[in-house]
Amino acid sequence: MPSYAILNGTGKTGRCLLSILLESPQNTINVYVRSRSRLLALFPELPDNKKVTIFSGAIDDIALVSSCVSGVDAVFAVVATNENIPGNRIAQDQAQSRRRVLPPADPRSPDKTRAHPCPDHAFSNLYADLEHAERYLRLHHSWLNVVFVQPGGLVEDERKGHELSLERQKEFFSNPDLAAGMIELAHDGKYDWKGVSVIPTGKSKVEWWLPWYLVKGLLFHYVPPSHWIGQKLGLV
Repeated sequence: MPSYAILNGTGKTGRCLLSILLESPQNTINVYVRSRSRLLALFPELPDNKKVTIFSGAIDDIALVSSCVSGVDAVFAVVATNENIPGNRIAQDQAQSRRRVLPPADPRSPDKTRAHPCPDHAFSNLYADLEHAERYLRLHHSWLNVVFVQPGGLVEDERKGHELSLERQKEFFSNPDLAAGMIELAHDGKYDWKGVSVIPTGKSKVEWWLPWYLVKGLLFHYVPPSHWIGQKLGLV
């Protein structure tokens, strides 16, 4: 029976991964979260599901994360941010943590990473973090299997169907379509160490908040202290 670990089961992509995997009673699922109560608020049926094990705590708790990913067929690493935070190291810290807990020749890890360099400045810190994380993971190419999933802009939308591509991508698609694509990639070894786009087969909507994210990201890129000021004022 297939087994999976989801790192960040309460994020948008993590929730979609969990929802899809729960559709099959054959799946064994380990879920890492920082807050168990938040996960159970989203999925109140989990305590009654013997195929699901919840691991809650800090992401840098090596023993905890090691227990979560031990013995599974695939690890979905979806601890991420959409904010252009100066000095962001979320992807790098997560990559180093996974390297420490995954034994040689252990599971394939579909990893959500950057889609393309445009608009580069509006998400410069996020992209830089992902690029450093990818370079770090490639240092362990001899024993670790990783797929770099390269989404476009993720939007709140229903599942439209998906396909995989090494050559093209679409600007916007839904978290459920991304999750479905990542699950497919977990079982297909031909994509190891490649950047793969998950493309919706239907038309996805465009979010109204996109211009705000672009303006905010450009501000954080050109004036890094503005993120700290925004936090102090409760604006970000």
